[in-house]
Amino acid sequence: MSGLEDALVELARSNYQGAVFLLAYGTTWLVCAAMWRATEPKWAVTATLFQGMVALPVALGISAWLGMFEARPGGELISRLGILISVSQLLVLPLLIVLTVRGRYTLVPLFFSLAGAVHFVPYAWLYQSLLYILLPIVLALGLAAIYSTDRATADGDDMSTAGAGRVCALTGVALLLTGGFAVAARSNDHQ
Repeated sequence: MSGLEDALVELARSNYQGAVFLLAYGTTWLVCAAMWRATEPKWAVTATLFQGMVALPVALGISAWLGMFEARPGGELISRLGILISVSQLLVLPLLIVLTVRGRYTLVPLFFSLAGAVHFVPYAWLYQSLLYILLPIVLALGLAAIYSTDRATADGDDMSTAGAGRVCALTGVALLLTGGFAVAARSNDHQ
């Protein structure tokens, strides 16, 4: 293995292949799914838009507690690449804000989740893991299935609130399962 490959393997091992972030965001997406069922769409869309403001600090705090920021493998270059990949999904925020301002609330989870799916692909290389190819495939296929079967879309409307909730639930479950598999893979490395 080359020095870069060794650094990437060590990065994946020391960061549990990003499991902490997957688990934190998976949890907030599931909270959003519940909100689409239990509250007004304007509150559910607000939670969906801002769920990262809860998940990110939680994930960063747990990562720091686990010592994941001490002596990052790969050095500064890999750290900067990781940051660049992680903030790339923020590029969808202007569209999500426009959809929200125009009252197209139920489309926000769909576009947000799709942007997240695309965002995960580079992590397959960064963490040297097939999980980050499978996760976007599951999300893309699941989102297509939810959108194509949603009753509101058949009537020409954006999506039903139930459909928006299903998008959040799919995203949350997919993230939690991927995070669980990443933790299990890390645990198997220790045995």
